Amino acid sequence: MRLVSEPTPLVDALADPKRRGAETAIRQPEDTIVYVEGGLDRAFFRKHTSAPNLTFMNIGKNKGKHEILSTVSITEDSYGIVDMDHDFDSSEITSSRLVDTSKQCCLYGFVTQGEGNEEMIELAIATVHSVCRDLQDDPRINLNRSQMVEQLTYGGDRFGNFVSERTKARLYRGHLGSTRETRAPAEGECNWSDVVSSNGNPVRDRITDSMSQGYELFKQEYSEQISDAGINEHDICDAIILLFKDQYAGYQDREVLVMSQVEFHVGRLMIRKGNYDMTNYFLGELGLIDGEE
Repeated sequence: MRLVSEPTPLVDALADPKRRGAETAIRQPEDTIVYVEGGLDRAFFRKHTSAPNLTFMNIGKNKGKHEILSTVSITEDSYGIVDMDHDFDSSEITSSRLVDTSKQCCLYGFVTQGEGNEEMIELAIATVHSVCRDLQDDPRINLNRSQMVEQLTYGGDRFGNFVSERTKARLYRGHLGSTRETRAPAEGECNWSDVVSSNGNPVRDRITDSMSQGYELFKQEYSEQISDAGINEHDICDAIILLFKDQYAGYQDREVLVMSQVEFHVGRLMIRKGNYDMTNYFLGELGLIDGEE
């Protein structure tokens, strides 16, 4: 079963706020619902908890933080764990039944806080090996694997800088909210040269020319918070996918498979880094367990 699989219709129905409200009117539900933003978060918390009667529930396909904030605000017996994202002062956390990942931007950042570029490269190399094993039916992949590992081994600093800059741009776009430009920058999508070249532009697809000055000011004003925020795992996935796109001759024919397997294995490796103490921190903040457990 995939780590990021969507809940079944039955599980969705059991966690539906309207159904829960109706059930509460008849009898007290036997479990407590804790909403999380995605399938990876759900798998992480389910793996690293022994607390009884807790149901970790993905808020739903194409839904996220704001839907959790809204659902918890109208459902008295539910709780939520969300990413901090760009909300550096956690101003959106207005209920004791909500907690975010601050000071880290997301769960991945929380799990890997204190790690540096070396650990990120180790994760990227492990992901490349795992994805290549998934593609063993293509005889070209073994040659491509050694080339990709070499690129990561000797270009690790630039890989880390690329990922870091993309997370900063992600935070800035969130900071702008509905005022941000919706059109795509003229330069288009990134490619592997943006990772390894000193002249590369890691945010060519996120920051337009008219946004660039504000982006630089944002990085200066919030430099401490950005430093604490860590990395978003989606940006690591972006960089690894660019590597496959550049190095793997069969990428165009297997793009969907490569992308899904990169995301799967990065998520799997993140879960491996977790532990019960991490989950207990969030559950303690929500008052669902004794803080000393």
